[in-house]
Amino acid sequence: MFNFDNLKKLYFTFLNVVRIFFITNIKLKKNNSIKFFFFYFPVKAYQENIVELGNIVNQLKNTEVYFIYNSKTFQELKLKKNSLYLDFNYFRFIPFINFLLSKINFLVTGYVIYTFPPKTKNIYISHDIYDTPMARTDIEKKIFIELSKIDYIFVSSEIAANYFKNGFSKNLINKSNLKAKIVNTGYLKLDHVYKKLKKTKNKDDYILIAPTSNKFYPNANLSKKLDKMISFLIKKKLKLIFRPHPLDLTSKGEIKLTNSVIEKFKKYDNFEFDLSTSYMDSYEKSNMLITDFSGTAYTYAFSKEKPVIFYSTLNKLSFEKKLKKLYYFKDRKNIGYIVNNNNDLYKKIKKIIKNKTILKRKIKDLRKKRIRYFNNSLTMTKNTIKKIL
Repeated sequence: MFNFDNLKKLYFTFLNVVRIFFITNIKLKKNNSIKFFFFYFPVKAYQENIVELGNIVNQLKNTEVYFIYNSKTFQELKLKKNSLYLDFNYFRFIPFINFLLSKINFLVTGYVIYTFPPKTKNIYISHDIYDTPMARTDIEKKIFIELSKIDYIFVSSEIAANYFKNGFSKNLINKSNLKAKIVNTGYLKLDHVYKKLKKTKNKDDYILIAPTSNKFYPNANLSKKLDKMISFLIKKKLKLIFRPHPLDLTSKGEIKLTNSVIEKFKKYDNFEFDLSTSYMDSYEKSNMLITDFSGTAYTYAFSKEKPVIFYSTLNKLSFEKKLKKLYYFKDRKNIGYIVNNNNDLYKKIKKIIKNKTILKRKIKDLRKKRIRYFNNSLTMTKNTIKKIL
């Protein structure tokens, strides 16, 4: 049902679709070799690395990039050059949409979407560094079915590549429907964050707490232990930053639980919370990470070269054997420690504080082993795009 807000989104989407139509046709008359790219940002999250790639692609010969945002991402992108508001959810209400967007050649996005311009080659840049579980089995199946229709999937590592291959094999009944080509181009986000962190000299004496979404396997994640854990650590006079999963800042997640944690502890001087799209500030200020099974664990360890403490309750999961096969869980002890109670957690924290370089060598060795194109992903991704132009 349309309300004023929906009508406004439809209006601006229609306006910019028409604008794109005229811009692309005028430019093609001057240069019929030009290729048009949409870099689409549908979700509010850290995506500076994708913007950086868009700027690089825009410098290639005969290419033009448009940064496409919606109401969730306009704050980060609206002032960038060649940025336009388009909400793909409203395409079905716009007459002749396929004709109006027919000159767009490529679409690049870092998130799974279900609507595309009519003639684009579509590139999905996976934001997972490992074979981190995507979602519940039923939701995961739907995701893999949709991803099978994508032209290219750029992944961070061979582990991630195999995760997608196995996912397609398991979830697609008719393998001939698989269109997606999986390419290991390295991890853009890791390289981007690593370079930024190398330039900072902040005092990193905080502990970052960054769990997975509270609705993701609730019997095993940190959500039921979060309150008591934070209370315990605050009483130990440790400096904490709580960074909830982006989904838990919305109605689709557990926003009530997130708000209750923040309200309860924000009065303490040694407690901070981070609700920003960028986790750079939290990464800079922290010297270790506490998580359950969030994908940020390996991004943090490989970019910061600091340990991760996994607060694990996997014994409550009926599919524990399935999870143990994933490299995400196999490699945990190479970047940190696994605990299941507050006392053990505190012992490991003290151990890390006492030896600030503990596990650094193991982390760097694992990064070298797992991430083939570390610190070279931007070049690899650019060259891969050049090959498919």
